[in-house]
Amino acid sequence: MSITVNNTNPDTVKVTLFGELQDGTFDAKVMAETDVPYTRCWDNEIEQRIIYIQPDPEQLQAILKALNERRLSLDQLQEFGSVAGGTSEIPV
Repeated sequence: MSITVNNTNPDTVKVTLFGELQDGTFDAKVMAETDVPYTRCWDNEIEQRIIYIQPDPEQLQAILKALNERRLSLDQLQEFGSVAGGTSEIPV
C-alpha cells in the first residue's frame, strides 16, 4: 500500500523532522524549515532527518507505523519529498 503525500512547496517551506530513538522507535514533527533545531529534537534520539513532505496527521501516523514496523527505513524515506511542490507516493 502507498499513500500520496504533498511535498514541501516554496510558499510554505514546511518540512517533517523524523527521529530514530534509542528504544528503536521513531517520532516525527511537522514544522517550518526555519524551526528545525540545530541540536537534538528528542532527548533520546539516535539520529534525525529532514524530509521535504507535508503529511496530514493520518498520513504521518501511517508513515511512523511503517517505520516502527520496519517496512520503511529512514534511508528509503529520504528518497521522497521535494522543495518544488508536487506529491510523493510513499510505500507504507
